[in-house]
Amino acid sequence: MPPIHARFEFAADRAAEFGWDGQSIVEIEVDTVEEIVEYCEQFGDAIVDCTASVNGRVISASEFA
Repeated sequence: MPPIHARFEFAADRAAEFGWDGQSIVEIEVDTVEEIVEYCEQFGDAIVDCTASVNGRVISASEFA
């Protein structure tokens, strides 16, 4: 399976913890959707949204409860 590219948008007051130069958007590459879920669970209070390209489809974490 090809790697998954995930883009996390962090709240402005927390962005410095995850990005650099004040950027609120951070992109990472993971191997599974489960890894994205883990990041969302671990840092959910700081995440505004997360989008990912999975098997050619773009999904958004805000679409899920």
